Amino acid sequence: MEQKVNTRNVILDLLLDVEKGKMSHVAFNDKINRLMSNGIFLVKQDRAFVTRVFQGTLEKQIELDYIINQFSNIKTTKMKPVIRNVLRMSVYQLKYMDSVPERAVVSEAVKIVQKRKFVHLKGFVNGVLRTIIREMDNIKYPTEYPENLSIEYSVPVWMIELFDEQYGSAKEILEGLNESL
Repeated sequence: MEQKVNTRNVILDLLLDVEKGKMSHVAFNDKINRLMSNGIFLVKQDRAFVTRVFQGTLEKQIELDYIINQFSNIKTTKMKPVIRNVLRMSVYQLKYMDSVPERAVVSEAVKIVQKRKFVHLKGFVNGVLRTIIREMDNIKYPTEYPENLSIEYSVPVWMIELFDEQYGSAKEILEGLNESL
């Protein structure tokens, strides 16, 4: 009998592994191998979802934290790792994945928070995500350089400053890196 796996739980485990210092590709391969050794296989659609949300959340982490910090009275740096990463992966889905219904994102985030024994924070997660949904089109991004590029391209300010110093124009480099192949 095929076991059903909660893909968002898999994504959260992966994000927590990376936050603890594991390389993303190693974390991903280890998790898939662990699941398979327990007789759990991700169907193609689930594996694609896990890959996209995991990689997208990592790639857009600076922007996601910026968005969360605008609507949370607790900054992401002060949040418990589980809560921080549930919010990050949820905001990624809300902002970048039109195919995922908003109510499903919020509902699954709250379920994960409860399952991970943070029942007392389910209202916080629910409130932050619902506020972000309402305000997504009104988010104010920084206009000052280099913070504007840091958020737009989700790269640290120090890297923009290094690119400027070494190559003269961080924006051109970041645009080139951001182009689809």
